[in-house]
Amino acid sequence: MLMLLERDVHVWNVDLNLDLDQINHFSQFLTAQERQRAAKFINPLHGSRWTVARGYLRQILSQYLDLTPAEIVFSYGQQGKPAVEDHQLQFNLSHSGDRAVYAISAKFPVGIDLEYVHPLPATDLVDRFFSAHEQAIFHRLPVDLQQAAFFHGWTQKEAYLKACGTGLSTPLDQIEVSIDPRTPAEIISAPIVGIWQIQQLKISTEYAGAIVIGGDYDRIKYLK
Repeated sequence: MLMLLERDVHVWNVDLNLDLDQINHFSQFLTAQERQRAAKFINPLHGSRWTVARGYLRQILSQYLDLTPAEIVFSYGQQGKPAVEDHQLQFNLSHSGDRAVYAISAKFPVGIDLEYVHPLPATDLVDRFFSAHEQAIFHRLPVDLQQAAFFHGWTQKEAYLKACGTGLSTPLDQIEVSIDPRTPAEIISAPIVGIWQIQQLKISTEYAGAIVIGGDYDRIKYLK
């Protein structure tokens, strides 16, 4: 079994672009219901990437548990946050484009978000979902930084909501984070009281990401 110290957090970063044999390998770990879900994707590429991301999740978790990947049973919170049934191990995952990331903790709630950086109407999204204070900072930024600012803020908000387990039942504009992409990730104010520590993910220049940890952790260890 893989050693996970009580106050450490592991972050896995994996490539979802695999060949057919590898996809079939991960598909064997899935339940019939999970395979049915993968088959419902209109784009076969998206279905294959979902299969690999889910299979990787099972394979990664099995390294911390006395279970095979196929034996792992998931349960879900009221807002859909996954957990391993009958185990205390904490985890969260996110996938975007051809990458997936997984956060694993022995004791702290974790939330992780990854987004492929691509052109989108950043101004409209910020004005719709971000707080008035965040909007003011955003609109003062140079135009060439505004797309990065949106992804910087969005991934922090998503990671926080996933760590809390509340999902979008908590409005995004109630969570204030650092918007300027030249500044570190920071939760400035949030509605749920607790020790919420945040770090920006450094996956690649093509992706923005953040991880939120609900406790006083010692270190984050990156694995592949």
